[in-house]
Amino acid sequence: MPKAYYSEQTMENIARRVLNAFDDRLYTGKPCAIPIENIIEWHGLIMEFQYIRKNGRILGQTIFDTGLEAVYDMERMEYTLFPVKAGTILIDASLCEEEASTGRLRFTEAHELAHWILHKGLYTGTGESAALQPSIRETDMEIQANMLGSALLMPIAMVKRCFYQLRSGRDDQTLVRDMAEVFQVSRQAMRIRLQNHHLI
Repeated sequence: MPKAYYSEQTMENIARRVLNAFDDRLYTGKPCAIPIENIIEWHGLIMEFQYIRKNGRILGQTIFDTGLEAVYDMERMEYTLFPVKAGTILIDASLCEEEASTGRLRFTEAHELAHWILHKGLYTGTGESAALQPSIRETDMEIQANMLGSALLMPIAMVKRCFYQLRSGRDDQTLVRDMAEVFQVSRQAMRIRLQNHHLI
């Protein structure tokens, strides 16, 4: 499969365009949690919550071609074929079971939207889907989807605004915790975002 190459700055620009097209306050306004599910729906995509694999190995999957996808039926304890349309994002239902998984759920949603935005032209017509599998070595396209997913959930202009508003009197750990809460992301995701932009 051919590859698409995007620089980090290009990812930031794509995220800004996506957010501004949906609601420009998401980039220039008060720091807040990005309504990622609304943005996914605004792109005309369908979200489905299924147990994608028995062992939870796949957290999300972007479907580029209409067809059947294997999902795990927890009641029957067996795999079954689930009809999906092109433009469907499958999210593993296990991510909805605990409130502590909110950051992981939102990041998975953003990651899969990023695949649609960046890689639709590469996958469409191939019968392949893009899947988020945390346990495997990341490919270039997975790294790209992570980068754009982060930029969508934590727009850098908003992150910097939040950082300068909250940093007084806080150590790095407290700052990361409080900012993760504002953006409804995991502490790990927020720490990486701040480190990548030399804020901590």
